[in-house]
Amino acid sequence: MKRYTMLWVLVCLCLPGLQAQDEPLAASSPTKPAKPVTIYTPQAGDIGLSVDLLAPIMTYVGNMFNDNTNNVFPTTFSGPNYSGNVSVSVRYFLWDDMALRAALSVNNVSATNKAYVTDDAARAANPLSIDLVTDSRTVINNDAYLALGIELRRGYKRLQGFYGGQLIGGFQSQTTKYAYGNAITSLNQAPSQAFPSTPLNNVGGNSRLLTTNTALGRDFLIGVGGFVGLEYFILPKLAVGGEVNLSLMAIFGGQEYEKSERYNASSAKVEENTRLASPGSTTWVLNTHQVGNGIYLALYF
Repeated sequence: MKRYTMLWVLVCLCLPGLQAQDEPLAASSPTKPAKPVTIYTPQAGDIGLSVDLLAPIMTYVGNMFNDNTNNVFPTTFSGPNYSGNVSVSVRYFLWDDMALRAALSVNNVSATNKAYVTDDAARAANPLSIDLVTDSRTVINNDAYLALGIELRRGYKRLQGFYGGQLIGGFQSQTTKYAYGNAITSLNQAPSQAFPSTPLNNVGGNSRLLTTNTALGRDFLIGVGGFVGLEYFILPKLAVGGEVNLSLMAIFGGQEYEKSERYNASSAKVEENTRLASPGSTTWVLNTHQVGNGIYLALYF
């Protein structure tokens, strides 16, 4: 009986020591933390900003390989104003695979050319005069295009494809203005001028242009279109992408006019006349001209 009692006492004394030895072993082998998952693609609530790279690539990179200093992309791939200007697009993701989008393209240019011409008044006073005056011609181009649409996405890892539809609206105009150094007078009814500026409607046969929009007129554009494209994410939320469009557009051309001036011998005054040159036009277009980004860089945040 004493033997069993002593054995039981020894077991009770050794058990706490065994437990104490087990605890450091458990503490020395913790569970390995899970590797964080990197999310490359946009998620619900993200905003995307993309800038078109097509025009800069063609203009600047293309010029590096030849002597041409004004390369432009072929018109069939540039914006609806066919000038290859850069478009900016914005997306807002309602869900991981659905986004609202808007693309804007703006191109406003005013270019003035100046040239010297003989000063008629000084030459009349002194036939040997070499005085000069300045004529100018200013060409003003204004165009803006806006596309609003919805896109759906699907993909695998870093590659995503997308497709959708959009509404398109736009405006384009060109106006040319002339300014002359030699004024029309009763003694000089056809003064010297540097730029040819005979109007289509030459009132009295001695008119010269002041303002005209007959070169391109003033056009309004509306349309609908579809698009398809893909993006590859080179870094988390940073992608390079490309897309193509198919659009049906109606272009409504506004009235074209000319404003001119001449000397009216009947009234003995210099008068201005405005005449319509065209009542306008309507054109339907079905094409793949790019509305929005072609090849672009996109950032999501």
